[in-house]
Amino acid sequence: MNESQDRYLAHQERKKKVLMQIMLERHSERAFADDPLTKEQIEGFLNAMSTAPSSCDRRGVEAKIVESRDDKALLGGLLVGGVGWIHRAPVVLLLMGKTEAYKAEGESLYMPYLDAGAMLQCAYLHATANSLACCFCNPNIRERNKPHFKAVFGEGIFCGGIAIGMPKHLQTAD
Repeated sequence: MNESQDRYLAHQERKKKVLMQIMLERHSERAFADDPLTKEQIEGFLNAMSTAPSSCDRRGVEAKIVESRDDKALLGGLLVGGVGWIHRAPVVLLLMGKTEAYKAEGESLYMPYLDAGAMLQCAYLHATANSLACCFCNPNIRERNKPHFKAVFGEGIFCGGIAIGMPKHLQTAD
C-alpha cells in the first residue's frame, strides 16, 4: 500500500467510529428546555429527514411543523402516549403520508410507516450529533378523536410524530 491509500483507509475507520458513537449515544428524551428552536435548527431536522431512503423513492411522507402551544396541547390529548409531555416540546413534527403516494392495494397499511421510520432514525441521529433532544410519539389516535385530528392537522396517513427541542439540562438561565 501507499501513503495515500493508508490515509484514505484511516479516514474510513474514523468515519465508522464517529457514526457508531452517535448511534450509541442516540436516545429518546422527553424533558425539553423552555428555549425555542431556531429556524435553522428546525430546518436541520427537515434536511436530515430528507436524506432518508423511501420506498420506490416516493418521498411520500412529509413533516408538518407544529409550534403553537394550543396545537401541542391538543396533540397531548389526541395521541395515545402524548399526555403530560408532548406539549412541552418547542416543536413537534407530524409525519404525514400522502395517500396518493401509497395508492397500490395494501400499501397504505405499512409503506408510509416504513418510510416514516427511516425519516425518524435520521432525525434521531441529527438530534444526537447536534446535542438536541427528541422523542417519538406513536401514531395511535384514539378512534373517537380521529375526525378532530384530521380537521385540525389535515388529511393524510398519520405515521407518528417527533417532539424536538433543546435538552432540559442545557436550558439557558433567564
